[in-house]
Amino acid sequence: MATHSIADIEAQIKAHAEQIEQLKAAAAKQRADEIGAVVQDARAKIAEYGISAKELGLGGKETTRRAAAVAAGPRYRGPDGEIWVGGTRGRKPRWLTEGLAAGKTLADFAA
Repeated sequence: MATHSIADIEAQIKAHAEQIEQLKAAAAKQRADEIGAVVQDARAKIAEYGISAKELGLGGKETTRRAAAVAAGPRYRGPDGEIWVGGTRGRKPRWLTEGLAAGKTLADFAA
């Protein structure tokens, strides 16, 4: 069996450590590329199907008791699949006000 000096072993360790760092960097780049492709695909599908952040569960805040009570109101669906919960604060969505002005009723938009 051949004997190796400590200097040879340390050189091998250093070479392997450099190789490990290169492989980690390559893996991180490959992962970033894959994530980019997945995100791009997800964005395309979200746009294709008109999915909202709320429908994906990406509200960002915990629902409070008041928010849960307000969100339990009647739901209305727009012509492009938009959803509006009646009784919420603020203005009605444009698609709803335009539809009501055109002679439709809230029942026509019930989800």
